[in-house]
Amino acid sequence: MRIEILKSTIVDMNSVAKGDLVETTQRTAEMLIVMGKAKAAPVSQTVVISSEVEKTPAPKKTTPKRKPKANGDS
Repeated sequence: MRIEILKSTIVDMNSVAKGDLVETTQRTAEMLIVMGKAKAAPVSQTVVISSEVEKTPAPKKTTPKRKPKANGDS
């Protein structure tokens, strides 16, 4: 059965991350769905057996530019 992982966990001795699509046995899939760690996946998606951790740099926080305050002394 094909499932979509909702929480990082172990499936069939492989570490899987949130959002991964995994093909597994009916029993394992039902157990993960009942535990709230997976949901049934659409059939037309690609299957991921195991996931690799991808590190993406965090976006830089920029401070908005302020407009100069208008003084009444012009």
